[in-house]
Amino acid sequence: MNNLKIVWSVRTECGPEREKNEDSVYPDKSGNKIAPFKAAICDGLGGHAKGEIASKIASDSMKSKEDSLVKIIESANYKINSYQEKNIEAKGMGTTMTALSIDENGLMEVAHVGDSRCYILSKRNIIKITEDQNVPGYKNVLKQALGTKEKLDIQKIDFQLSEGDVVFLCTDGLYNELGEEYLKKRLQEGVSADTLVGEALLQKPKDNVSGIVINVVSKGKLVN
Repeated sequence: MNNLKIVWSVRTECGPEREKNEDSVYPDKSGNKIAPFKAAICDGLGGHAKGEIASKIASDSMKSKEDSLVKIIESANYKINSYQEKNIEAKGMGTTMTALSIDENGLMEVAHVGDSRCYILSKRNIIKITEDQNVPGYKNVLKQALGTKEKLDIQKIDFQLSEGDVVFLCTDGLYNELGEEYLKKRLQEGVSADTLVGEALLQKPKDNVSGIVINVVSKGKLVN
């Protein structure tokens, strides 16, 4: 599958209940390109100091030329910890991070910390390939996040994508509102991240809402 074409849509919103958007996404605009391709979604810890800065540091780390997603997350974690040491008002800041890369042959690598999610719609089945890293019995308490510890236990997954597959990254503000069955239905219908985030906002969520829909469209050259 050389010259694989990737088409993606992205949207992140504060939501009606929050004063600021602590989610951050990479890339931050919709587009298309020939693989390789990288993307990430990050959810700053709600109610904690400077969650929006933590998530921005994490998403900006995807601009690195480093190929290893694990090293990118480790670097972002170091930067967030360093920021806290230099800025006392930021003590307790942190963020989730779910990052992916897709190479020219459709091999997708995912690296994950926290409870944002990566779904794959393949052959009309929806698969959640990331694990929610919450404390058992406490839905909103994370076992770990970038900025909360020096060494992270990063979940790493490899998945071979095929033409026609859809990859979906989202924060808990989206999946808690819409649910997996509804997401499967809408992704099968080919909706964009803009639509899914808009539908979640109609539920008047208490959290920020973000999503990235990534379509493995075709082989061959891009046609503008």
